[in-house]
Amino acid sequence: MGKRKTKLRTRSKSVTLERASSQDVDEVGNQEIHEAFTQDVQPPVRVTRGPSKYLDIWDLPDEEEIELPLNSMHQPVDEGARTFTGFLGTIARKPHMCPIRFLNWKKVAEEFKEECWRLVERKYSVPADPIAYAALKTFTLQKIGKSWRDHKSKLKKQYYIPHSRNKACVKSHTPPGCITQDWEILVEHWYTDDAVLESDKNKERRAKQDDLHTAGSCSFAVHAAKKAKTDGRPVERAVLYPILHTRKDGSAVNPVVKAKMDKMKDLLDDSSNHLQSSEITGSIVWSTEDVFAKVMGKERKGRIRGVGFGPSPSARSSKTALTDIEIHSSQARDNEVAQLKASLATM
Repeated sequence: MGKRKTKLRTRSKSVTLERASSQDVDEVGNQEIHEAFTQDVQPPVRVTRGPSKYLDIWDLPDEEEIELPLNSMHQPVDEGARTFTGFLGTIARKPHMCPIRFLNWKKVAEEFKEECWRLVERKYSVPADPIAYAALKTFTLQKIGKSWRDHKSKLKKQYYIPHSRNKACVKSHTPPGCITQDWEILVEHWYTDDAVLESDKNKERRAKQDDLHTAGSCSFAVHAAKKAKTDGRPVERAVLYPILHTRKDGSAVNPVVKAKMDKMKDLLDDSSNHLQSSEITGSIVWSTEDVFAKVMGKERKGRIRGVGFGPSPSARSSKTALTDIEIHSSQARDNEVAQLKASLATM
């Protein structure tokens, strides 16, 4: 018997907090303030509710599963997307599923990743199409990997004290929800010369970034899907760019972004610069010579800027803008293949 599809239930904050108070140590996260290592280190931290635990999904009966709408790039869209990625974040914080002792997500053993994916399969309705299935699995594991890196970054920001003389002190304060042995391995790595040097370089790179978005916790795909529904037509990267880089008061995040937005607007005023596509599922249409590329420059190898997390040029989950001729040609080939299959079946 198949599973019953269900929509995610919601609970009041009071019920959620009551449930959260009874959870095991691996669910406490950052809810409580960790003890200060020394009196002159770490300023007082404001007590907060802590990270969302998505108990509705964890407690979902085995005979039920949650529908997960996807666009043509196999990215989650609509209301369930934000909940889905948030749930993946809770998986990334599970010490027995995503151990922090590994220093790189690529080095995490495959059995851990497969366990994460099997859990997602039990909770969500995954597509039956093999291409869509593989694309969603890749997206899911990459998203968990990113959340896993973010989790370790937050731990370092909260517990790390510069200078090697503090290493023993940091090791002795295992955060809630972390395995002691794994924590000691991670702390030992933080104080190596290579890790300190790499951390300094990353800080410099981060300080130089000026193309900051204002999308918040909603993905680019979700914003694109909303825009496509409102306008009733496909969304290009250059059309979505101002939406993702404008503050609530209507101003651009900084002068550099404002200049790029103005250039894109000028180019989009010419109708010949618009892409022709039948895409209305929320995927962001793009090409290597669209308005976005003309303003932002050539794409980096293996990347597609402005389309959100997941798609890549070489992956089947990527999608460039198609002309009407290409669309009809593709449909004709599909019809021909279907006719041949029907003939073979008859024979």
